[in-house]
Amino acid sequence: VNVMVKESIKVVRHELERLAKKRWEDSQQESGEETDIQRKRFQKFRAAAQDNLVKLAGYALASDFTPRRIAVQLSNDLYRLLTPRLKRRGVVIETEIEYRVGPYFVLAVNILNVHWRRLVRVAHRDVAERRARWKREQESEDPNEKKKTRTAGIVETCIRLTRLTRIEVLAQALAWMYHLHWVVFTPVCFILYQLFPKTLSSVADEIFYYVEQKGMEMDIGIRGASTQAAFMLSALREMRADGREQKKKKQQEGDSGSPGIIVGPLLGPAIKTDSGAAPPKPAGFEIPSNFENIGLELDVPVGFKRLRWALLSSSSTFMEEAVFRIEAKYENMTFGTWSKHDDAIGDPTPPKEGSESDFIGAEKEFSYLMPKSAFVKANMAYETAYVEAYNDYCFCLKKKALTPEVPYGSSFVAWTKIVVINNGNGTSKLICSVEPEFPNGPPLIARQIQNGMKAGVGELFVKIGETITKYA
Repeated sequence: VNVMVKESIKVVRHELERLAKKRWEDSQQESGEETDIQRKRFQKFRAAAQDNLVKLAGYALASDFTPRRIAVQLSNDLYRLLTPRLKRRGVVIETEIEYRVGPYFVLAVNILNVHWRRLVRVAHRDVAERRARWKREQESEDPNEKKKTRTAGIVETCIRLTRLTRIEVLAQALAWMYHLHWVVFTPVCFILYQLFPKTLSSVADEIFYYVEQKGMEMDIGIRGASTQAAFMLSALREMRADGREQKKKKQQEGDSGSPGIIVGPLLGPAIKTDSGAAPPKPAGFEIPSNFENIGLELDVPVGFKRLRWALLSSSSTFMEEAVFRIEAKYENMTFGTWSKHDDAIGDPTPPKEGSESDFIGAEKEFSYLMPKSAFVKANMAYETAYVEAYNDYCFCLKKKALTPEVPYGSSFVAWTKIVVINNGNGTSKLICSVEPEFPNGPPLIARQIQNGMKAGVGELFVKIGETITKYA
């Protein structure tokens, strides 16, 4: 079991707010009770802290929240707790911490014995709970919809069964064996024994929950003994490369004050109207709601219309060159155009024909090759962007990403959302969020998928915020 613990963007943001508030409250104890003016000052103070979020992220975490320390605690806990948890499922193992360096560790697992009757019983219970969840999802208060659901229920269930992951297919096979006598299914289970190291995935949800409680994210990979050496070497190379890159970046910022590689004025020229006060929120307009996991919330020193042009206009190469190619190291990128009003979307001037509300619903498709990591090979991502809101007060870009080449990529869709609000005076508020969708219902490894999505997309959100600030 290979585990790499990472810092959580959410924890960094909350820790900054906690430090800012603590500092302000300490100053208030000396000056007396808090007033409305003081509360407004605190909000400005908090906004100033968010402006420096990316720059301060490496220094804001307390020593108890470092990935190295969490990795040590997690490896010790797994060493002690994984054995009894799997034993309740009928799998007897022995564990040993093989290797531990920084935020990475390897936990060796040797399967000693499998109690097939207990394992089949637990698998039958898990599958029954999944079927009950599917049934609840199919229920509807509308009688017509309920009638339609009953008619198509069997077909929909069959479709879902054909799209199960390998682990779920294995669990389904064990659940069917529950209806047979143990004398019959035990020899069959022995034949499938080579697949059973994947039973570790059945308790991976608890592992991820433990790490989330600590305010961290993590990647986890389960490998057989024959491929472990190559996998471990790849993970260590990635850690060393990341360490060298971070060290080089700090030296560049500390020694020469250089903001890093800048390939031109990709944010576009400053727009005169951005320097004024923010416009009022349009009557009846509601800011689009964020997705489940907010990865970044940041006030950036860039005018609203200037940022809107950089992120939405088809003539802008800011995302393609500055973010994707330079910062994220993406390759093989192809970008389409908006399905309607391509020349007008992102243009700082009002549209000559129609209104900005006509832009809502426009779509754009693009794709790119993401670099490999120790846990995931290089893979293509196919995104579709939608304009969800568009006016001079706020705009919202919603994106759907498909990654069929990653493990279990066909079982989920990654939804991301970028909301930008006009703060006036040449500043904007940037809110980025992400949420997974499981078209065929959550698989057994849903928490692992969600955790990996939060960590990976969260890193991209930080790169976007950092790059916007750098090019401002």
